[in-house]
Amino acid sequence: MFVLATLLVCLVTLIIVYLWTIKARYSYFERRGIRCPPFCFFFGHCKTIWSTSLRPHQWQKWTREFGSIYGLYEGTRPVYVVSNADFLQEVFTKQFSSFHSRHLPFVLRAGSKNKPSLFGATGITWHRQRQVINPAFTSMKLKLMASMTHNCVDSLMKKIAVYCEKEEQLDIYILYKRLTMDVICHCVFGVDTDIQNDIDNEYFKKAEETVAYNLEKNPLVRLSQLIPSLIPLLGYIMTRQILLERFANKFTRNIEEMPRFWLMQRLKYLIDVRTSSIDKEGKKRQVDLLQLMLDVATRDEIMDHTDFSVMSKFIHYDEVNHNMLTFMVAGYETTATTLAYSTYVLAKEPLVQKKLQDEIDNYDENKNEYDQVHNMIYLDWFIREVLRMFPGAPQAMTRECNTTTVVCGHTIDEGSVIQPDVLSIHYDPDLWGPEDPNIFLPERHSTPRHPAAFIPFGLGPRNCIGKRFALMEIKMCLARLLRQYSIHPGDQMEEKFELKDTSFILHPKGVYVKIVKRS
Repeated sequence: MFVLATLLVCLVTLIIVYLWTIKARYSYFERRGIRCPPFCFFFGHCKTIWSTSLRPHQWQKWTREFGSIYGLYEGTRPVYVVSNADFLQEVFTKQFSSFHSRHLPFVLRAGSKNKPSLFGATGITWHRQRQVINPAFTSMKLKLMASMTHNCVDSLMKKIAVYCEKEEQLDIYILYKRLTMDVICHCVFGVDTDIQNDIDNEYFKKAEETVAYNLEKNPLVRLSQLIPSLIPLLGYIMTRQILLERFANKFTRNIEEMPRFWLMQRLKYLIDVRTSSIDKEGKKRQVDLLQLMLDVATRDEIMDHTDFSVMSKFIHYDEVNHNMLTFMVAGYETTATTLAYSTYVLAKEPLVQKKLQDEIDNYDENKNEYDQVHNMIYLDWFIREVLRMFPGAPQAMTRECNTTTVVCGHTIDEGSVIQPDVLSIHYDPDLWGPEDPNIFLPERHSTPRHPAAFIPFGLGPRNCIGKRFALMEIKMCLARLLRQYSIHPGDQMEEKFELKDTSFILHPKGVYVKIVKRS
């Protein structure tokens, strides 16, 4: 009886201490004089965020009410939502060493065997991978990939010609997705999948399912947000689940692997085939990202050093696999989404479309296409304005504080999260005036702006590594399209232009337009 009473007292004491600790954590922002929206005990702001269909719009709404720096609680973890450009420049650039990590759902790191991709890597591991992959996106490499991109755009133009002849409206978004996946397959993997014609392509279907899967709705992810101390245990459970699914999948088709891991297994096979052919026939000089990474790949364990002078110049084969998946899934969806937004704007803004066509017509289509689109100033302004008004991945720019530091007078503790409110920044009249930021105006990009005023690709050393490749692809596609055709609104354009929010990408449900041959 005495033992039972003692255990009961200990349990009650632990509960009281736990509840007191949580309550103390919920005074974090109040003690710092930072405002925050109303929240629930234990859940923080999670219940509100989970029930919100478009998180970036919710952040923007709260910014109007609570200012350019306010606080949220992810469970008990403090999250700074920031639309102050000076603050973000400090975090992303000037104090990068204190904010070098992304804040990601633990699921994205589960099953990686401590060999994350560039997107999820931290610290020295991230720096090593970035140094290895950077050479794939030099001007010389991009020029070599431009011819492959041109051929992929050829396939798109044939598809569009069919709709044009039939005078039918089309959802051009799905065509853009297949185009950008085709470009990824050619330029990253060096394979021809005929994905623009093969409507049942399994790789495309799995990539679509991977993007559509909202990690925030995963029960384990939600539990990890409420109780971060459980992440090691939840990671172990998730890893065992992945292994069990893979094992069961070998014996029955009734248990299907998560799309992300299905793709990883197929990409691993592709890597093994490429490696095997190199071992047998000597190195084949293919112009793709996969080959560049395999040239410096190793199966030996890599010891990451803080001393950059002795930093390894190699990348592990498992890291190659995870990076291939990242480039495949993130690269096709974000670029296709920007093309879809661009087409939507072109259909709504005929005067802007005419200016673009006039600029494109001034260039000889038979000359070097890469240099041509690179020199089109108004086209560059146009794409920048599209990205300003419709940033594709505003949720993917978080930073986690690695070392307690002071930013613009605010003490940011280790473990805190910085979430940029990209929409509020991109629509800030102080940053984008004097013209109304709600008006589409490409010419506003002729004026220099604050370094942190335009962040569709992130900011600082950890900005999007594929930025130049994506812009080349977008420019080549739009230049070819507008040289031959004009774009008009479809009957369902506004009705179907419904924004959807996945784990990282904000995209339209569809973009229905009519394509008309230019005279």
